[in-house]
Amino acid sequence: MSVIITADSTCDLPQDVIEARDITITPLSILLGEASYLDGREISRDDVYAYVERTGETPKTAAVTPAAYYELFSGAVSRGDSVVHISLSSAISSSWQNACAAAADMKNVFVVDSKNLCCGMGLLVLKACDLRDRGFEAKKIASRIESLVPKVHSTFVLDNLVYLYRGGRCSAVAKFGANVLGIKPVIGVDSQKGTMDVVKKYRGNIESVYRKYTNDIFENASKMDTSRIFIADSGSVSPQITAYAKGVATGKADFGEVLTAPTGCTISSHCGPKAFAVFYMKK
Repeated sequence: MSVIITADSTCDLPQDVIEARDITITPLSILLGEASYLDGREISRDDVYAYVERTGETPKTAAVTPAAYYELFSGAVSRGDSVVHISLSSAISSSWQNACAAAADMKNVFVVDSKNLCCGMGLLVLKACDLRDRGFEAKKIASRIESLVPKVHSTFVLDNLVYLYRGGRCSAVAKFGANVLGIKPVIGVDSQKGTMDVVKKYRGNIESVYRKYTNDIFENASKMDTSRIFIADSGSVSPQITAYAKGVATGKADFGEVLTAPTGCTISSHCGPKAFAVFYMKK
């Protein structure tokens, strides 16, 4: 019997990592007008941005359905496998509730609420893979991952709040203040509640803001789990910024892995281009 690690597409793991670590991805849906596409399978991030540029409309996103989860989970169980599924934060999406509903009568399927998104989720998914590869059974993997959820540190700096505002993820007042004052907000995920809020504000050219954000993040290097970190962006961020962040990271600590990732369609639909993020786990 094998342990199958599954995760919502919002974990934003690079395809080569997904394949190398044998992860099964459950895609959310991207809604462009009346058309629906599976995140990362039937649509790309560039397609999302092209749609916004062409129509002026912001895409909507939809959770994975209970039926899709049921098909995946029941197939694994019928083969004698067990499943550990890591979902997008239940405070952001109904995907977790749908996965729980699908797994309700399956003893060997364990659904973990990441209370996170993007590569914050990705860090938990890879930790689950580490445990699987060390021979842990599914129930123990799920328990260990649940204990790590509060340790994930996820923040991302935005060029503006337009996409979040259009998607109903920030107030009109916050949008007005950020855009008029030239503020570049940092959005943080509360790893206890799974919610998002503005946790810091920068002013200035976005390129200089990326560098300030990076330097501020790695001031906490002594408190980081140095086994693995992620640097991610939602497009239109220069390669020099990613290289700068890698350089700061390696200068601050001996990280086992410094991984880079593009945000997927779901996250990009809500953040827009020019979002930049560093994700790590606390010791």
